[in-house]
Amino acid sequence: MEFKGQEKIGAPQATVWAYVTDANKISECAPGLQSVEVIDDERFRMVVRVGVGPVRSEFDLTCTWVERNEPSRARINASGQAPGSAVSMDATMDLAPDGDGATVMDWAAEARISGKLAGLGSRLINPVADRMTKQVFECIRTNLEQPAS
Repeated sequence: MEFKGQEKIGAPQATVWAYVTDANKISECAPGLQSVEVIDDERFRMVVRVGVGPVRSEFDLTCTWVERNEPSRARINASGQAPGSAVSMDATMDLAPDGDGATVMDWAAEARISGKLAGLGSRLINPVADRMTKQVFECIRTNLEQPAS
């Protein structure tokens, strides 16, 4: 399954970069986060609880930065398992200043799901993925954007 989009974040590019490439900070925005453990500069683990239709699973994910070209491009790979299901994902983000002191993020993710969750099909998975994506970007904005005075 493929997902992509563009988001405008009301913060400078360097600020957005520092936040989204910091495992402890960005993991705060992961819906269903149970725990995060930084392994080293390139890898971290997250345990995330996900519910799709009748299936509720807790995924133990290992995330690896595959590419980081500060402050404009990053690529991450995440893979993990839950009882009866497995997931792997490659995601990229490209950051650019928008000229207003804000940042535009073009992002894309390709997810491969197997097991019980895959049996539910994209009709049930896509709305959950869309909701989770919106929650992540709302959290990023809440944490980075300054209120208008």
